[in-house]
Amino acid sequence: MSREVHVLLETSQGNLSTVMQGFNTLYTKYFNSQHNTTGHLFQGRYKALLVEAPQYLAEASAFVHLQPLRLGLKEKPWRYQWSSCAAYVESEESGPLIDSDAVLSSFGRQRLKQSVRYLKFIQDRMKMPGYELPVVGGVAVGSEEFLAKVLPKGAVEVAAPLGAGPEARKILAEVAASHGIDQEKLLGRLQWREISSVRRQAVHRIWKEARVGVTELSRLFNRTPSAISQMIRAMEPPLVR
Repeated sequence: MSREVHVLLETSQGNLSTVMQGFNTLYTKYFNSQHNTTGHLFQGRYKALLVEAPQYLAEASAFVHLQPLRLGLKEKPWRYQWSSCAAYVESEESGPLIDSDAVLSSFGRQRLKQSVRYLKFIQDRMKMPGYELPVVGGVAVGSEEFLAKVLPKGAVEVAAPLGAGPEARKILAEVAASHGIDQEKLLGRLQWREISSVRRQAVHRIWKEARVGVTELSRLFNRTPSAISQMIRAMEPPLVR
C-alpha cells in the first residue's frame, strides 16, 4: 500500500528485528534503483504483534488481506495486485514467496475446499462493521492466557498504553460503573449497541478531560486511530453556522 506494508511472518528464532532491518535495507535499495530516487522509503520503526497460533492465525491472515479494502483500494481483496489473497482463494498451490498451508490447513484437507472455505471466511469478515483483531496488552493477538505465557511476569503493566494514566483509568471506571458495565467489555471487542455507545462516551471523556491523544486511545481501546477519531466526532456537538 502507499504508506504501509502488512506481513504475517513465522520465525523459529527471536531475530525479527534483524529480518526487518535486512528487508527494509534491501527493498529500499531495490526501489530507489528502479525509480531513480534516493533516501528512506519507510519511516519509523515497524510494529509487531505476536499471534496465538493456530487459534488466531486465520484471523490475522484475514486482517492483513482486508487492509486494502479498509483503505478503499479494492472492492475485492483477492483482486488487489500487491496482496497475497489471490494465492489463498484462487491458486491451486502456494507461490514461491507465500506459504499458505499453515492458514489453509484449518479449512480442510483438499486445496480446493480450503480455498473455497477461506474465501467464505474472508467474505464473512468483509460484512462485519469495524472488524479488527483481538489485540491484548497492545502486544499480542489472542487470549489473555496467551499474553500471560508470552510475557514475563509483571510485564503486562509495562506494556500498558502510555495514555492510560490514573486520570484516564479513573474516567473509564466512572463511565463503566455509571452504566453497570465491566471495564474489560469497554476495552474488548464486543460490538453490542449498548456497549458501543458507552465506549464512545468513555473515549470522548478521556480525550477531552484527560487530554489523551488519539494514538494513545487507540492503544488503550485496541482500535485503529481512525475508529477512535470517528467515536470522538460522533460525541462532539455539531457546528452551528
